[in-house]
Amino acid sequence: MKETSKYRQIFEELRKGVRDGLYPSGVPLPSEEALVRKYKVSRITAVRAMDELVKCGLVYRKRGAGTFATKTAQRESGRLGLIMPSLAVGEVFPVMCQALMRCAQKDGYSLVLGDISASTPSKRAIEAGKVARSFVKQRVAGVVLQPLAFLRAPERVTREILTLFDNAEIPVVLIDRNISLGQDPVLHDFVGIDNFSAGRALGEHMMKQGAKRVRFLMRPNCATVIRDRLEGAASALGLGGDKDFKIVAEPDDLVALGPIFRKRTRPDAIICESDYVAAVLRNTLDKLGLSVPKDVRLAGFDDIRCAVTTFPQLTTIHQPCEDIALVAYRALRERILNPSLPPRQILLPAPLVVRESTN
Repeated sequence: MKETSKYRQIFEELRKGVRDGLYPSGVPLPSEEALVRKYKVSRITAVRAMDELVKCGLVYRKRGAGTFATKTAQRESGRLGLIMPSLAVGEVFPVMCQALMRCAQKDGYSLVLGDISASTPSKRAIEAGKVARSFVKQRVAGVVLQPLAFLRAPERVTREILTLFDNAEIPVVLIDRNISLGQDPVLHDFVGIDNFSAGRALGEHMMKQGAKRVRFLMRPNCATVIRDRLEGAASALGLGGDKDFKIVAEPDDLVALGPIFRKRTRPDAIICESDYVAAVLRNTLDKLGLSVPKDVRLAGFDDIRCAVTTFPQLTTIHQPCEDIALVAYRALRERILNPSLPPRQILLPAPLVVRESTN
């Protein structure tokens, strides 16, 4: 077998042994000389395997005594947890999930996906709590968590889950949505897009297109990211204090939306909380006898499939799903290796994609 393959074999077997607890505190790993004899490899190959374990933060060398598992390694299980309540109800989340799985697999982790598939937000919240307790029992090495949304008190539920992990000393990285803690300090890493800037970009675009009566459509009990998008758009348009700027309704609710769009001073542009909402609203406008973009300019967020299958195609904000997953994974690995790192908020750019719906 080639030395490269042998190096990988030694590294994988030692990593598994460390994670399985074969080398508790004070018990040294096999020496490089022992590895040379066992695997019949050169000393360079044995040293390379050990160096890789050191680089991963799993072992440390103590001069004159040997190589030992770090405290981080002693806590590791080789498993990472993923809690993503919106996985079954949005196109961007499966892409993030698959990217996270690839990253974990590359580093020898298994990514345990919590089964959260209920049809309502309240039931998904219950499932998320059960999954969190299960992850604590399994002693997963870390968790990527998408905060709950579309509940009356989503942040309270998310905080309860975070408290479970904090008490168990399991590091967590929030993805896609952050949570507002008011005056309390932010205690967890967050990775997502800059939703305020994204909303501002759409507001500025509508203004450049000549829209005079721009409104923002959002569903009830929305996530914090939606509020950020709303505030960004309002700041660009100078409508922060305008109560009429925000429309809270389901996009297919003709009873709620009909009177708004039948008025002589109806909106001439709508920024929707997401592409999905924009696509549904497109059909509602059609029922009201209004065309896009002639009567109403229309835009959304995320750049999912319906943005290009809807006619006309939607102007939107592109969400870099794979990049978000990669950065979240790296942040979690850094957090596992160094729990004392200060909390970080990592916001990725999300470009404006202009299509026919606002021309």
